[in-house]
Amino acid sequence: MDGPTTAVTVLMSVHNGGQYIRTAIDSVLAQTYRIFHFLIVDDGSSDETPHIVRSYRDPRIELVVLEHNVGQTAALNVGLHRVRSPWVARMDADDYAAPTRFEEQMRVVEADPLLSCVGTFAWVFRDDPSVVESVIEKPLEDAAIKRQLWRIVPMIHGSLIMRRSTLLEVGGYDERYRYSADLDLFNRVLPQCRAVNLPRPLLGIRRHPNQGSYSRGTADENIEIFSRILATQCRTRREWATARSSLSYTYCVRARWGMANGGSCGEMIADLGRAVRWSPMTAVRQLAAPLVPARLRSSIRRWRAADLHHQRG
Repeated sequence: MDGPTTAVTVLMSVHNGGQYIRTAIDSVLAQTYRIFHFLIVDDGSSDETPHIVRSYRDPRIELVVLEHNVGQTAALNVGLHRVRSPWVARMDADDYAAPTRFEEQMRVVEADPLLSCVGTFAWVFRDDPSVVESVIEKPLEDAAIKRQLWRIVPMIHGSLIMRRSTLLEVGGYDERYRYSADLDLFNRVLPQCRAVNLPRPLLGIRRHPNQGSYSRGTADENIEIFSRILATQCRTRREWATARSSLSYTYCVRARWGMANGGSCGEMIADLGRAVRWSPMTAVRQLAAPLVPARLRSSIRRWRAADLHHQRG
């Protein structure tokens, strides 16, 4: 367990991650910030994952092996309730932490005692973390993060450092959500605390065939979350419009998923009808998007980014 001088615990849940976990562990152990506890919860793996973790002799590593596969959300809660340090850093077993990630994040939280959550930008890679495929950016300041909360996922879950007390106060991860636990967590945590994203890609997110893609289950959970937000949390006209737009978008996504995966025609029509009912403009944009050539969509995004930069300048 965490020693008295440990400021942060790195929390990782893994299920059958033997193909990639060495890269993730090595990146954590190579951090310039040296004083941490590394808690790895093996979620009922049937491959060599526990053996790989045990092969490391670093005393900072603690392995908890679950007898049965309970899913990442429940496994993270198991780990969260074992943490004793004031800060929890998330890390996925197929990703990669830049060497200065924890140092830069801990420097920020130590300088601002009001902060409870610090994320970063990320880059996408396939096999080699040094080969950058793309960069994922998020809103920087707390106000911008809160404005985007019901429009996008405003922080990258795997990049976070969070106060343990804040996580426990909201009840940890909601185990009803297997695919959208991060969206649900942000919805409960971010309105209650101050958060920032560092404008540097300090987490490498691996893309590989074994990953679960966006599924019907993800869409179902997102619809449930946004429906709850609409019913219980919207206080202003802007919040209402944002949540309605996000719900409309998610119904469009579920309809497209059904179209690509042999879903029922009746269900797809029903989802499109719900999308139009919640936000006609969002539905029209989503339905028209496939008709716009990819090159033109890319140009439009660049024009919008340039215009926003000009306005800020």
